[in-house]
Amino acid sequence: MLIKDIVFYITETTPVLRSESAVRGFIMPVAPGYSGVFTHSGGAGLPSPDIEIKADAPSRSYVMTLRLITDGDMDAYTTYSWGFSVEELVWEAHAFHARYGHMLIDVDVFDRELVWQRFWMAQRFHYTGRRLLDVIDRMLWDLASRYACLPIYKLLGGCREQVPAYGLIGGTTIDDIVTSAVRCREQGFKGGKDHWYRGVKNNIEMATELRAAMGKGFMLFHDPVESYTCEEAIRIGRALERLQYEWIEEPLQDYDIMSLRKLCAALDLPVLTLEWIGAIGGQPFNTAPYLALQAADIVRQRGIGITGQVKQAQLAESFGVPVHGGDPHVILASGNDPVFEAYMGLQPRPAETDLTCQGTLVVENGYMSVAWAPRHPAEPDWDEQTRNAVQIVKQP
Repeated sequence: MLIKDIVFYITETTPVLRSESAVRGFIMPVAPGYSGVFTHSGGAGLPSPDIEIKADAPSRSYVMTLRLITDGDMDAYTTYSWGFSVEELVWEAHAFHARYGHMLIDVDVFDRELVWQRFWMAQRFHYTGRRLLDVIDRMLWDLASRYACLPIYKLLGGCREQVPAYGLIGGTTIDDIVTSAVRCREQGFKGGKDHWYRGVKNNIEMATELRAAMGKGFMLFHDPVESYTCEEAIRIGRALERLQYEWIEEPLQDYDIMSLRKLCAALDLPVLTLEWIGAIGGQPFNTAPYLALQAADIVRQRGIGITGQVKQAQLAESFGVPVHGGDPHVILASGNDPVFEAYMGLQPRPAETDLTCQGTLVVENGYMSVAWAPRHPAEPDWDEQTRNAVQIVKQP
């Protein structure tokens, strides 16, 4: 099926009361403050500045839907953008048409690799960032799912139907962390991950008390978010080894590849990295030098789109290395993505009558799965969309 036209529909949605606040506070040195490594005051357990700005009344808001019209009986579509100004969304649609639309017209919607490669290079030559490629690739995979009446993980070649899930734990004090972890276990999660930025001494104290409280059967993960020097990461890493943690995540800045190599060599505890450097557009390909230099034991999944995530998972697999944090469909289709981070909390299984071939994320009883049924979802009523639109922007 060839893409023959591209249309944006702008419709009014629920008014929003706009506000801004100093949620993460200010940037400050990590305790004890000698290393030159910085974190945010909220993560360090200090109060954030009491700054909150609110609008006097809700503002009108608008959502913009992108539709790739094919010469077949199904189209690709997604929510493309959102904002407070119709005019700005119109010009965002115009920009898409002028810069990228011609790269999609008359392309087969099933030629996802062609589209991925084309928009991969558009990151460099059009300075798109990673979002555009991610959005378009996922649109095409969604269309393939609806066309085949199968969820994406089955189209990829399913590897398993569920994986263990862990929750996020946090709080201001160590007692808060323990209480949060106990709650995770009561919810059925197989483990919990902290984000704790109090320096080596306090973090070891936290990890020790957490393991004592949770026992050996509960998986624990430590994510200090780039708040250590290499020497500090080695020190706490050895403590976490004794406490039988699963891994240490993002201990150093991803750019410090030689220190990461030194850290991986010094610890038996697996080091998970490549979260931040992958978030700005380099994945899956910048994974290769880290693995070749043995500067990562576990690779954070940041491949762009479904296609990019598959590339990254298979690259890591060829080195015998796990990945972590992928799209649920990619996780279930990969043999080396062993556990799911349930940052969204529990997700109960919907009623069978609500399931379609697209699949619905389920997180319950300690596992992640994708529930689905061999049933097509209802396609959008484009006539109604046209009637409700405050503006329609078509390909020139």
